Amino acid sequence: MNGPSVGTGAAGRLLALATWLLPAARREWGLAMRAEFLQVEGRSARMRFALGCVRAALLQPAVLRPIGFLAGTTTAVCLVLAGGIVHTGARIVITTLVLVLASLAWLGGRPGLLGPAGPSRTDLAVRAGGFAAAGVYLLVAVLDNRGPQYLRPELGVPLGMILLVLYVVVMLAMTARGSTVAPAAPAFGIGAGLLAGAACFAVMPFERVLPPLADGLPGHGLWLVAIVAGAPALAMAEVGRRTDSPRQALLAALIGGAVCAAVVAVLGDGAWLVFPDRMPSIVPQNAGPAAVRHALNRLEAGDAYVEAMIWGALLAGVTAAMIRPAVRSWTVVLRATTVAGGVLAFACAETGNVDLAVLTVLAALVCGLLTLATAPRRTTPPPVTEPATGTP
Repeated sequence: MNGPSVGTGAAGRLLALATWLLPAARREWGLAMRAEFLQVEGRSARMRFALGCVRAALLQPAVLRPIGFLAGTTTAVCLVLAGGIVHTGARIVITTLVLVLASLAWLGGRPGLLGPAGPSRTDLAVRAGGFAAAGVYLLVAVLDNRGPQYLRPELGVPLGMILLVLYVVVMLAMTARGSTVAPAAPAFGIGAGLLAGAACFAVMPFERVLPPLADGLPGHGLWLVAIVAGAPALAMAEVGRRTDSPRQALLAALIGGAVCAAVVAVLGDGAWLVFPDRMPSIVPQNAGPAAVRHALNRLEAGDAYVEAMIWGALLAGVTAAMIRPAVRSWTVVLRATTVAGGVLAFACAETGNVDLAVLTVLAALVCGLLTLATAPRRTTPPPVTEPATGTP
C-alpha cells in the first residue's frame, strides 16, 4: 500500500503490519491511519497508536476468518497427534483427513464450485450440520485408534474416510450459491434419511448374526420397513409438490437414501464403541487371545455396515451428478452414465455379482464427480432491455 513513509521504528513497523492486514476495500482507511500516525508525537504515543491500529485490523472479518481457520486447523491437528494414537500410519491417515476437510471448508468460503453458501437458512444449516458431523467422525476416529491395535493396521485410507470426504464435497456443492438445488430438497431429504436410517438399522440383523433390534416389537418390527421405504418417498412427493420439479423431487429421494445409508453405517460401527462387551462372537475360540478375537469379531460383523457405506457412496455420487444443470454434451453423457451405473450396480448386487457391483459403484462415483466438475455454474442472466421505439 503506497502512502507517506512512517519510518522504520517499532511503531512504524507495527503500523505497516496493520495496513498490510487490511483488505483491499479498506485501502483508504489504511492511508488515513498512516497520515494520522505522522501527526502523533512521542515514542510511547506512537506505539499506543500503532498497537490500536493492529488491533483494529485484526478485528476485521476478512482478517478474522483466515486466522480462525488456521488456528482451528492447527488445533485439530495437534489434538490428533496428542490423542494417544500409537500406530504411525493411523496418525498420518487421520491427520490427512483433517487437512482435507479443512481445505474443503476453506473452498466452501471461496467463489467456485463449492462455495460460498447460498442465502437460504437451509443452506447454512446443512453446512453447519455437515461439518459438525465430520467433527464428530474425526473425534470417534481418534478414540477408536487410541492404544494398542491388535490387528495390523492398514496404511490405506479407510472406506469411511473416503465416504466422509465425498459427502462433504456433495454437501458443499449442493448448498453453494451456484447450485440449482431448491432448499426444500436437502431439508426434506435429510429429515427423511435420518428417520429411515434409524428404522432400517432396527430391522437389520444386528451385527450380521444377532436378531434385529426390532425383533421384540409387535410384528417383529416389520412395520418399520414401511418407514424405510416411505420416508424418502414422502420427501420426494412433498418436494415435488412444493417445487413442481421432478428433478428436485428426485434429488430429495437421493439425499434421503444417502443419509439413510450413512446413519445405518454409523450406528452399526458405533455400537462397538458404546457396547464393546455385548458384541457377538463370530470367529472361532482358537482365533487368538480375547483382544484379538474381539477385533476380528468387529471386522467380521461390520460387513453389513460396510455394504451400507458403499450404497451411500453410490447415492451421493448420483446426487453430485444431479446438482447442476447438464447443458454441455459431455456433462449430459456423464450424467447418463452415472445414473445407468447406479441402476446396474443394484442389478449386479441382486444377482449376487458383488465384485462387479462394487466396480460399478466406483465407476458411477467417478462419473458423478466428473459431471459435477464439468457442469457450468449458474450465472445471473443478462438484463432484459426494452426494444427501441421510434419517435413520431
